[in-house]
Amino acid sequence: MSSGRILATSLSKEFVERSDSTVLQRLVGAFGVRGSGRQRLAVCDVSFEVGPGEIVGLIGYNGAGKTTLLKTLSGLYAPTAGSVEITGRLVFLAGLGIGMIPNLSVKQNAYIYGTICGLTRRRIEQVFDQVIEWAELSSYVSAPLRTLSQGMKARLAFAVAQHIEADVILLDEAFAAGDRRFRIRSDDFFERSRRQGRAMIVSTHSLEFVERTCTRALWLRKGEIVADGAPELVLARYLEEQNG
Repeated sequence: MSSGRILATSLSKEFVERSDSTVLQRLVGAFGVRGSGRQRLAVCDVSFEVGPGEIVGLIGYNGAGKTTLLKTLSGLYAPTAGSVEITGRLVFLAGLGIGMIPNLSVKQNAYIYGTICGLTRRRIEQVFDQVIEWAELSSYVSAPLRTLSQGMKARLAFAVAQHIEADVILLDEAFAAGDRRFRIRSDDFFERSRRQGRAMIVSTHSLEFVERTCTRALWLRKGEIVADGAPELVLARYLEEQNG
């Protein structure tokens, strides 16, 4: 039983956007002298907690700061202000299937993506047959990944990701590919994760997924939290703004 937990306290992430367009500016930058630039606050004073068994759907328009928030939570970005506390082992997947290699076989990519997901080679060997069966790729084990459709690639990646051994899971645009049947079948993974006490945040544009699967929704706009609560309530406000 996992006991994953995420605690973000007054979390902010700022970037400095520079236009180093001249040779002189690039030389100055190369010697570590900071030039002037426009500051952009991608995440602004965000506070929330995700406890064991919670699946939080992170929603917002493009540019809302969702990916920056996940990268800051995962440690890929250092926060400009505030703090992040993670309880348990964390895995961050930045897009389903990122890191797989088109010219390698389905089998080779299962091992590659398993490693990206934090699985040992021994563990991948143990679950390989289950991965192929779930992904419905028994006839494609030796085929180059590039010969598969986007939906088939998504099934392969998700079939591997289901075996992640972590207490905290961050997913960025997990359902950019995959048909309705794939998304419905994947619900079992999220239900098992909930029962196992994992803490999860899933950034997605699929409001259907948030409504159907998530225990909570968090709406981000220009780096700030607009709403955080029951999916049906947050989605109602989100759709009202979209349609207004």
